[in-house]
Amino acid sequence: MAQRYAEIRAHSLVLTEGLTAEYQCIQSMPDAIPLKWHLAHTSWFFETLVLSPHDNAYQPFDHRFAYLFNSYYEAMGPRHPRPQRGLLSRPCLADIQHCRIHVDAAVLGLQHQHRS
Repeated sequence: MAQRYAEIRAHSLVLTEGLTAEYQCIQSMPDAIPLKWHLAHTSWFFETLVLSPHDNAYQPFDHRFAYLFNSYYEAMGPRHPRPQRGLLSRPCLADIQHCRIHVDAAVLGLQHQHRS
């Protein structure tokens, strides 16, 4: 399962190769998902629904991301408005990429713990 997780997460980055940070911020319509936001949202999802409930030692990459990268789940607390996801100039793409590395390492570590 760890290998498949890593493959899927890596593939999502392959899909964005060659696209500048500016292209990844664009939200063409209120219900469209900017690529940068989506990359961060999926990391938020793993932090919130996998890591936090199952790893007491886990520390989120940035607590502010919980608001910024949840625009769907009303029960998960305050959310950034969907139509305004394309207005987020910060965090920058590099910070989101570092967040993904942080989250992926923690998820893979958690999977390793459960195999042991």
